[in-house]
Amino acid sequence: MIFKIRIAHWRFTFTLAPVTNVTGVNSTLPDGKHIIMWDFDDVELSLVEGTLKWIQRHFDLPNIYIFNTGTQDHYIAYCFERCDWWKSIAIVAETNFVDANFFKYGVYRGHWTLRVTPKEGRKPLLVKVLYSPIQESASISDLNSWVQDMPKAQASYLPSIPAWPMALRHRLTYPPTIRNAR
Repeated sequence: MIFKIRIAHWRFTFTLAPVTNVTGVNSTLPDGKHIIMWDFDDVELSLVEGTLKWIQRHFDLPNIYIFNTGTQDHYIAYCFERCDWWKSIAIVAETNFVDANFFKYGVYRGHWTLRVTPKEGRKPLLVKVLYSPIQESASISDLNSWVQDMPKAQASYLPSIPAWPMALRHRLTYPPTIRNAR
């Protein structure tokens, strides 16, 4: 629920949102670089796997770890590639089927965030590793930016950021199997 109050030339906005007692990890590393994270909602595992394999080859990425979040066809993925924020945005933006709100709020906040603890009894479960000969440049122990009590719903007054920035749209190319699945 969002409350808006206007006093003279000022508008105050207050948001009430249910909070779930969960912990999430942010993509930010101690040196200011980021790892790459993805969130897919209502997407079959075969499509998640196909688009991430293509992204992995296209960007020469190391292993990608795919987790089911405890709900059918809801997946998150991690890649321990240390990169600057803008490269991370470009990689996630070029990935098919990424949840638009995950992308929008990640860009708005300046980091990606994914849940790592159970939510209403549902635990993230590793379902697939996309192996790569490329060496990982970050590790789980490098992650030190955590958030607790993540909101269930995001405030709707945040600026609208398109899921596919126009600057990247001209670079989008898809293999035939993924192009046809869209």
